Amino acid sequence: MEQAGKAARISTGSLLDGARARAGLTNFGDEWFLVPLDRLVASLNTEGRLKSAEAGVVQRIVHSLVERLHLVDTLKRHPEILDEEVAVAGAVLGLPRTGSTMMQRLLGSSPQLTSGIWWEVTFPLPFPGELADDPTPRQEAARATVEAFYAQWPEFRSIHPMDAMAHDEDVMLLDKTFLSSTYDSIAWVPSYGFWMAQQDMTRAYQELRVWLQVLQSQSPWRRGQKWILKSPHHLIGGLQGFLDVFPEARGIMTHRRVEEVIPSYCSMCASMTAGDCLAFDAMQLGPYWVKRFSDAMHGLIAARAQQPPGRFIDVSYSAAMEDPVGEACYVMEALGLDFTPADDAAMNAWLAANGREARPPHIYTPQEFGLDPARLAEEFRFYSEAFGL
Repeated sequence: MEQAGKAARISTGSLLDGARARAGLTNFGDEWFLVPLDRLVASLNTEGRLKSAEAGVVQRIVHSLVERLHLVDTLKRHPEILDEEVAVAGAVLGLPRTGSTMMQRLLGSSPQLTSGIWWEVTFPLPFPGELADDPTPRQEAARATVEAFYAQWPEFRSIHPMDAMAHDEDVMLLDKTFLSSTYDSIAWVPSYGFWMAQQDMTRAYQELRVWLQVLQSQSPWRRGQKWILKSPHHLIGGLQGFLDVFPEARGIMTHRRVEEVIPSYCSMCASMTAGDCLAFDAMQLGPYWVKRFSDAMHGLIAARAQQPPGRFIDVSYSAAMEDPVGEACYVMEALGLDFTPADDAAMNAWLAANGREARPPHIYTPQEFGLDPARLAEEFRFYSEAFGL
């Protein structure tokens, strides 16, 4: 029972039981995921200071567990899903706030490419009673979820454009493995975040490939198209897993000076964390994400040195802002694809419908999060100089 003034506590067992009751299923399949889940639960109990055992991060955990149960059940009934041939062309893996969302959505609009859509990465399996080839119930649920999210956090409209019907991050599929940077972005769990980033991500990315097979099996029109993945997690947590499990794929790295990135990302994390935390200290966010991003960028440079030439495609933020379609064309050609008039028309149509001016300005200061831009520039000079930023 939650007591006034005391942080709520959760347990792995109660989360598993709650998911079983909600799904009406009991078989989680291979329980390898319990190790990262236990680590996440322990961090939430010791560091998260949750106001309620029904906090948003807890609900996300239970939802992920329910999806795991349904996945095991679905594959048992439809083993042919695992015969889907999924081709991943690349992953947009720049740091947050570097134009990565725009690049994903531009590339995803190409008739030659495909990418996860918000409603389907959030609800990847058909609802009970849903008619074949008619995902309307999930789309409506996704729209309602987005509106509820904005109602609770209206300032988020200025931070990240959420649209139930638009391409978005496949990290929501990785959430179900509990090896995901989502969790340290929406809750104060630093020990989990540092631990997670050091783990072998092979199993998590193997499961991501299965989820792509699930999505493709529901949308046969995707066969023959190549997938574009997208999430900062592919850089700040899962880079080696991505490289190993998708050897055919390229890393599409969107670059921006980090002092222009971290304060904005801290603002996003604060907007999602503060409401569920009894004693939230925004000043802790800056040093935490400086360390996480620094580790990630050192890891990127080290990983690139071990990969064959051309495994990574580099896109500068300034160039993408100046000529978005031109940069997307450059990426497609680097992926070995011809840039066709149909691609050009689709991307320009997307741009015309999705201007930054349609959203309110994102207002924050670095000092709110214990950050000094000059010190950040010096701390990340190794990265800026390596990529000519």
